[in-house]
Amino acid sequence: MKKLFLVLVLMTLVLPTAGSEPEIAPAPEAPLPALMELGGTLVLVNAQNRISRSYVPEDLVKPEVRTRKKSLEDNILMCRVAAGALEAMFEAALFEQGYTLYATSGYRSYGVQQILFNAKVEEVGSRDKAMRRVALPGTSEHQLGLAMDVQTPTQTNLNANFGDTPEGLWVSENAHRFGYIVRYQQDWRDITGISYEPWHIRYVGVAHATALYRLRIPLETYLEQARYLPEYVLNKGNHFLLEGLIRQMIMGQTPEVLSELRKAGAMAEESALRDASGPFLPEDTSYEQAVWYAYPTPKPTSAPRVDEDEETTLFKQLEGG
Repeated sequence: MKKLFLVLVLMTLVLPTAGSEPEIAPAPEAPLPALMELGGTLVLVNAQNRISRSYVPEDLVKPEVRTRKKSLEDNILMCRVAAGALEAMFEAALFEQGYTLYATSGYRSYGVQQILFNAKVEEVGSRDKAMRRVALPGTSEHQLGLAMDVQTPTQTNLNANFGDTPEGLWVSENAHRFGYIVRYQQDWRDITGISYEPWHIRYVGVAHATALYRLRIPLETYLEQARYLPEYVLNKGNHFLLEGLIRQMIMGQTPEVLSELRKAGAMAEESALRDASGPFLPEDTSYEQAVWYAYPTPKPTSAPRVDEDEETTLFKQLEGG
């Protein structure tokens, strides 16, 4: 009888009681991909994700672009990859539409941001009001060396009117081709914490910028899902794939291709990217074309009209004489 009692006690300890569910240990928090860490092009900086006062990017260079004042040229710096992309974008604006863009403010140290914020507090009379217009030190993307404020010859003040100028509209519709996003849009203030700034562009890379442009979502929303993608997908995925994956994840769906992407070894990454991109590619777009999109060039213009090739003309003259 005593043995039976002991068996029953053990069974109640081992087996779950009726109606209860076994506890499942929560999955460990995945580490951030390197691209989202400080120094990466997808790092998130805002009021909840701050930078230390001592942080300075390692590869700051001067972009070869126009500035409104000659005195600004040597003081405008950016990370090398962002600077090169900015040069390409400014060249394209001039080449394609005849628009002149000015670089106004790139990298800012923690100390400079503190000075700007204090000045805004003094101007508007309260810290809360100032925070809507100027980022607190340690929360500004300018300290990353990946952001630039842009002006035009007709709009030399940084205000919302820039978004309505022909140049501002061009930037809004074309910045993604060069890896930039207009970071603070009109309807995103509740998420970004920053008022509308059509002049402020942030470099994230062509594939991610284009995915963000097509999704029409803020960087915060994008990264909330992108952090769960494999590192190589973030580094080498085309914008159709990134857009498709993030769109489904935002909707609460688990993309069917995600498990295969996660299982792919180093030698199979390219094949996995190709296969996973298939469901998201437009009918008239090949995988190669989707990949090539990440190498921006100015849109072609019409070639000059040539009635007859000079070499052909010369050949005919020699042939006849």
